[in-house]
Amino acid sequence: MFDDAAARRYLAGLAPVAAGSVRWLIYDHDRQWVSVVDGSLASLRQDCAQVLSASAAGQAAESLADAIRAFLAEGAACTPQIVALSCAVLMQSVGDLDAVFAQIQSGVMATLVYAEDVVVRPVAA
Repeated sequence: MFDDAAARRYLAGLAPVAAGSVRWLIYDHDRQWVSVVDGSLASLRQDCAQVLSASAAGQAAESLADAIRAFLAEGAACTPQIVALSCAVLMQSVGDLDAVFAQIQSGVMATLVYAEDVVVRPVAA
């Protein structure tokens, strides 16, 4: 199970996120694998828009979760795709791209991949 307190301790040891960037933590429960990636907010907005336009209207969250799992299986080189798909998962629950990016900018985001679910949320403060 993902431990927010342990994640905060780990993240506290990293350099601060650069201006105009976002930090994303990816946790794969089955592989006990964690990755932290920093990326440009502008690039993420473009990548997320691409995912949203490429996906069929009303694409189920399950298919986004399956795509996230498939990219996880490919390895760490696919973290940008995982983050973009995570943004699309947030968009499905929030419904407004500006609100999604306001949430993303508010702190470190996490994509938590479990056998039964994929959860995208901020790392708890």
